[in-house]
Amino acid sequence: MFDRIAPSYDILNRILSVSIDRYWRKKTIQSLHIEQNCLVLDIATGTGDLALGALQDTSCRVVGIDLSLGMLRQATRKSGLYLNNRFFMINGDATSLPFRDGVFDRAMIAFGIRNVSGVDRCLDEMCRVVKPAGIIAILELSVPPSPLFRKAYFAYFKHILPLVGGLISGNTRAYRYLHDSVVDFLSPGKLVKMMEEKGCTVALRSFFGGVARLYLITRGTGEEKKDD
Repeated sequence: MFDRIAPSYDILNRILSVSIDRYWRKKTIQSLHIEQNCLVLDIATGTGDLALGALQDTSCRVVGIDLSLGMLRQATRKSGLYLNNRFFMINGDATSLPFRDGVFDRAMIAFGIRNVSGVDRCLDEMCRVVKPAGIIAILELSVPPSPLFRKAYFAYFKHILPLVGGLISGNTRAYRYLHDSVVDFLSPGKLVKMMEEKGCTVALRSFFGGVARLYLITRGTGEEKKDD
């Protein structure tokens, strides 16, 4: 499915989110506090938007991994001078990362964890490959807590988004899946609890009334923090 929509993925992201997804990605990168020469893992890198944002804003190196070869081809096309110098791409599985323990300074995943078949395993793998002092960022869509806003959001998600997405990409099913995957995904509270049970500290930030959530994860224990 992602291979089929890869050519139109970026333009549809901009149209359907009114480009607000760029702001969310920028805040995610800033929250990671990426230092000079950091090695960063971008899981479900897709067309490389989050990775390229990190490369443009910092002097880090990024390894992007994704199951979809179609998405990786788009990322390759966009990456220009970064490719084979600071941006390296691998076709692989988020639940079985082909890296040694503790090799990355940071890890990040944007709008991808709800597509993983085995969220718990993916979280374990992210914790495994990141250094003990490292930070993991998860940016993901979620269901707004406000009943009135949620009703309008679902109307847009269920009817307008598949129509526009289908017209541009030729794949209405993929954009119906987007709605279903968000609705069926773990609630923010459950995802935070899952990470805390692994001995991590989680800071949770909400964007645009809860349409998106940013989870900042470090090893250790502590109280959940919220910044709405």
